[in-house]
Amino acid sequence: MPPIAARELHLVPSGRPVQLEVDAPERRRSGAWVCAYRVRGLGRIRGGRATGADGLEALMLAIAALRRELEPFGGRLTWTGEPGELGLPVPVPDFLGSAFRRRVEHMVRAETERETLRLGGVVTPPVGDRP
Repeated sequence: MPPIAARELHLVPSGRPVQLEVDAPERRRSGAWVCAYRVRGLGRIRGGRATGADGLEALMLAIAALRRELEPFGGRLTWTGEPGELGLPVPVPDFLGSAFRRRVEHMVRAETERETLRLGGVVTPPVGDRP
């Protein structure tokens, strides 16, 4: 099955490509949803399957798992040209309760607004600045 989403990162400084792939979530007979993911280009193929209560949770968990697979490579990978920038944000955990999640989301929003003001109102990069 071809992936439903892919991203190409590059090793710094060689520029060698590293492929991230995520397959469509599939429902198992048990009712659980599973989403496969892979990393190609860092030696052996790394990957696995994330299981969720529904397709969206399985997909979100697969993306979080991709990020964890890349952690050992730290600043040696890039998506935008900036070492360590993968374009895979750390998800806010919801298993600590909705009050915790809302508090963290509020802090992220507040910091984003502060940084946007510091940068003179620029929120998104100009067209063409992303790979």
